[in-house]
Amino acid sequence: MSKNRLFKKLFISNMIIILITLSILSGMFYLMFQNYYFADKEKIMLEEAQEINAILNEFAVGDINIDKWNQELNVVTRLINATVWIVDKEGLIYSQSQQQGKAWTGVSLSKEEIKSILDGQSVVKKGYFGGKFNQPVLTVGVPLVINGRIEGAIFMHAPLTEMNKTIINIFILMLLSGGVALIIGFVLISYTSSKISQPLKEMSLAVQQVAKGNFSARVQHKEEDEIGDLAKSFNIMAKELEQLENMRKDFVANVSHELRSPLTSIQGYIDGILDGTIPKEKACDYLKIVQKETRRMSRLIDDFLEMTKLESGQFPLNKTEFDINELIRLAVIKFEKRIVEKDLAVKVDFEEDRRIVIGDRDKIEQVLTNLIDNAIKFSKERGIIHIFTEIKDDKVFITIKDNGIGISPEDQEHIWDRFYKADKSRGKDGAGLGLYIVKRIINAHNEEIWVESEVGKGTAFTFTLSVKKF
Repeated sequence: MSKNRLFKKLFISNMIIILITLSILSGMFYLMFQNYYFADKEKIMLEEAQEINAILNEFAVGDINIDKWNQELNVVTRLINATVWIVDKEGLIYSQSQQQGKAWTGVSLSKEEIKSILDGQSVVKKGYFGGKFNQPVLTVGVPLVINGRIEGAIFMHAPLTEMNKTIINIFILMLLSGGVALIIGFVLISYTSSKISQPLKEMSLAVQQVAKGNFSARVQHKEEDEIGDLAKSFNIMAKELEQLENMRKDFVANVSHELRSPLTSIQGYIDGILDGTIPKEKACDYLKIVQKETRRMSRLIDDFLEMTKLESGQFPLNKTEFDINELIRLAVIKFEKRIVEKDLAVKVDFEEDRRIVIGDRDKIEQVLTNLIDNAIKFSKERGIIHIFTEIKDDKVFITIKDNGIGISPEDQEHIWDRFYKADKSRGKDGAGLGLYIVKRIINAHNEEIWVESEVGKGTAFTFTLSVKKF
């Protein structure tokens, strides 16, 4: 039951809307047609009354005889399906059409019933005409004008029952049409409700799968509509969660490996020193190895803590004015030993000796350290590292370029992701957090950073900083 709740809501609500709409339209159309039908009937009866008046004028001057008069009268009255009375000034009915039924000839009408007509007015009424008919009629009364003088009245009585039958037949036809429309609406609403509810149902099941940790769940909905956009967004989210989960697993595995290796070495060397396996004269050398491994563990933990702060939003910037050229020189000096060991040539070019920028000095130093460290790590023996700055408008562009192994186009799309490591092209050291942290630091400064690289030819990282305006 609960699996089709949305379908039922959509179906029932749409059917109610259709029923209400059809009911209102049917009622309005019925009233409009009824008013139009009666108004048209009144108009025809008034016109035919004038026609009868013209025939009476011909009869009065002797142009037609009594038989011709009765024939013409009955033709007109059959045409409009009405009983016609010819009444004199005293209210006496001295002629009538359609002799079937009650004979009204010789019956007198009250003065009140003909007074307004004798005054030259036309009368239109619905009802029983003072109780003279046992069924409701539409009555039209006009003055009888002979030779320019009002000599009586012409009354025409059309039964409303016949007119109502016509209207009811039309109303039944409307109901039948509405029933057909309702059936068609039933089919269309069932289809559209299913089209809307089914992908949402699939999405709900997919969400449950994701909640259980199955990030491979996807929604198959390819329609170009809002639900299709939602399905695409969900699939993108699920894909990113799947990638993140894979990165997390890789990260845990990497961290476990990175921590286990130095811990095993540290434990082995210390045990060897303590139990005498390692001679005392070599203890200092092994302690230096232990020191190196502990520092590697410390860097790994620092990267992890830095990432945690970035993710939690606890990343305040302490922006100051500082000389970026001087900071670059100091950053290069820190790597002097590794540069010498790898026999690298480092070329530094500045457009000006000093260039004051605005930013968090410590965080920018961290960016430079990460980028220079990568350049050294992935440069070939006796390679070249080129660091230079350029001024464009109110920005300084800092570039760290190496001629190392390069980064493939596929890896370039992911190098800024946390935990990502391009093992084949970028080595296996670290947990894949360095460039992620760099990117977040630059973004926090509202600046830009990008990479240009070609496999086998080298890589260049460039980022921007705001120049101090004097």
